[in-house]
Amino acid sequence: MSQYFWIAIPAELFFQYCAETMDKHQAQAYVETIDRRSGKRNYVKYSKENQSAFLASFSSVDYQGFFLSTYPFSDQETSVDSGVFYDSPVAEYTIAGSGGYETDRTREIIHLRQIMKQADKSAKAFFAALQRSLKMIPDLRDTLSSGNKNHFYLPTSKSIIPQNAHSRLITMPWEEHCLSKDFVYRQE
Repeated sequence: MSQYFWIAIPAELFFQYCAETMDKHQAQAYVETIDRRSGKRNYVKYSKENQSAFLASFSSVDYQGFFLSTYPFSDQETSVDSGVFYDSPVAEYTIAGSGGYETDRTREIIHLRQIMKQADKSAKAFFAALQRSLKMIPDLRDTLSSGNKNHFYLPTSKSIIPQNAHSRLITMPWEEHCLSKDFVYRQE
């Protein structure tokens, strides 16, 4: 069964708290952007050297999502092929993430899910450790008003909105759409 995890936290803090767990489990993070004109996918790999460029991708209009993977890519690989995270065998090692966009008015929930129901044991161990480490963030609370799903969040004066669905039918920015339709989570 696939596992899911929701947390409303700035992307910068998310990766700050993930860093140690990623190192311990030899996991890598990649942000996916899709050029709106050409449709070409691009991946930015997280490293301490390019941390600012990686985090800036979350506020790009071309931002699509991100991936956390324990797949042992070769050290010589500098770029990743389009769609590789959903293909076997890489999918068994990968956690897909969406959300993380933040403005002065809103904070978007980060949604994590294992891509494969039968994930590799290294990916399962990483995902479990990641959830444990994120739940230990000081001041973290759980259960935003959203039904029976367990959502975690850092308290904020901003409106917390769902992860970006990237629907092609929405003509306005996702943030405006959520606020106009009152798709806002209530902090308890």
